[in-house]
Amino acid sequence: MTRQLDKDAEQRLIAGVISGNPQAFRPLVETYWGLVASIVSRYIRNPETADDICQEVFLAAYSSIQTFCGDCRFSPWIAKIAVNKSLEHLRREKRASFVDYDLDTILSGIQSPDAVLNDRQFFDDCLASLPENLQVMFLLRHGLYFSYDDMALVLEVPVGTVKSLLFRIRSHLKNFLEKRENTEKVLSSGGQPNNVR
Repeated sequence: MTRQLDKDAEQRLIAGVISGNPQAFRPLVETYWGLVASIVSRYIRNPETADDICQEVFLAAYSSIQTFCGDCRFSPWIAKIAVNKSLEHLRREKRASFVDYDLDTILSGIQSPDAVLNDRQFFDDCLASLPENLQVMFLLRHGLYFSYDDMALVLEVPVGTVKSLLFRIRSHLKNFLEKRENTEKVLSSGGQPNNVR
């Protein structure tokens, strides 16, 4: 896993790119490729196409680096480009699809392979239970640990809207987890869940 850059290191690299040193952009790509790929893969089913979109994201970031606001972190800025490029692709293709999210980087601190699989399955189950329009928000907050401010920047909505939508997500997940727990209790006692479809 690539070591994260601190804000000062990011600023130096970005200043280097703006000053005409294209090699300064490489550490930014190496650091944030996983973030971009995880966002793009939420929208784009085909891995080769997703990889192409990721490259488009970094090309767009490189060509517009002079518009980057130095007071912000690079991660929400590049994430916003990733969301926009993914949506552009979907508009061109006139289709929207979501795929399983690879949590290897997020779960890398867990030692047991069983724990990794269980946590990944739990995350995926929660994600799949949400309406598609809330899945990226869940991913940004609970998969990538973005702050409310960074989420607002990426999604181009007010922070209040982010909080309101996250409240909806929590309510939805509370109901989902209660149903799941009830189903598991019924199954463990040898009965049949009454909400099987």
